[in-house]
Amino acid sequence: MKLIIKISSLCHHFILSTNNRDVSFCCLANRKLERKKAVHIEQIILSHLLKPVRDVTLHANRLLDNYDEVIWLIGDGRSGTTWVSDLLNHDRKYREMFEPFHPQHVDEMSFLSPHEYVRPDDSHDQLERIAADVFSGTFTHPVVDSANHSHFYGGLLIKDIFANLFAYWASIRFPNLKIILLIRNPFSVALSKSKKKDWFWLTDPMLLLNQQKLYDDYLHPFEELIKKTSENNDYILCQILIWSIINYVPLRQFAPDKVHIAFYEEVFADPNNQLSSAFRFVKNTRENCHVELDEETIKRPSRVVSKDSSLFQDKSPVTSWKNEFSLKQIDAGLSILDEFGLAELYDENSMPNRKVLNTIQGL
Repeated sequence: MKLIIKISSLCHHFILSTNNRDVSFCCLANRKLERKKAVHIEQIILSHLLKPVRDVTLHANRLLDNYDEVIWLIGDGRSGTTWVSDLLNHDRKYREMFEPFHPQHVDEMSFLSPHEYVRPDDSHDQLERIAADVFSGTFTHPVVDSANHSHFYGGLLIKDIFANLFAYWASIRFPNLKIILLIRNPFSVALSKSKKKDWFWLTDPMLLLNQQKLYDDYLHPFEELIKKTSENNDYILCQILIWSIINYVPLRQFAPDKVHIAFYEEVFADPNNQLSSAFRFVKNTRENCHVELDEETIKRPSRVVSKDSSLFQDKSPVTSWKNEFSLKQIDAGLSILDEFGLAELYDENSMPNRKVLNTIQGL
């Protein structure tokens, strides 16, 4: 334990010294961001060191049935899932599991392909076994659990960015899951990914088309669109197409009462009411699950936000994408979305139109 405290002290000293060296070169917002990143790195290092101790605490909570309530927040990368997860867990009530189904960052999930599709009635023993461990709170991992420092929890909050295409399959096998699908404007998502090309994203939509069962069930009508978009290799348009597929499929699969659809833009505009709505779904009640977040919590950047984010450039994260693309790119992106019936999902103010969901879900 003394060694752990010493290492923590050295990490903290490095963070402070790094920030002091950079103070004359960075604005206050960027200094705070760099400090936040460094602290996150420290948390991961300590998480590895403290894993044996933390695992005892986490398993004790499982034995006490503290994980009965399971929220699964799914969405595309760069769609705000980390920020929304932080808001949902503002009081640190939940044990937060950060992207346990990530096929690259979590070794135990390396058997999964990015955005792997699993048919609802298919048997997938390997995935079902490890999913059972995740959804019961048995599974532990230094990165997945790096934000957990409490002794007692009142549920699980799991967030993932590669699980949209097997979420419905999981919901059938684990009916206690409360699934929240977070959607963000595809142009915003594509722009954000383009600024993080060195991160782990799916970049070629052909890899989705090549999943035979996904092709048979959903992608056959879009075969030529996918091949053409892949061949043209426009990064933004490929991301918009991938966004379309990984959101279109769960929207077609889930009945409205089996998933809560949240929009990043609505949470950004009215976080208290949107979180209250999410918790009414989780609690399965019509009663008012009132949430009142303070401004500091709402405006606190997530651990994965970068200094090129619109939040640090005095730009709106809802509409700033419009200044980054040409009209030709926007028209091409809308043409892709239109093929999936998603072109009208956002209005001219980049706010969601929920009526479009009814059409997609066949209501």
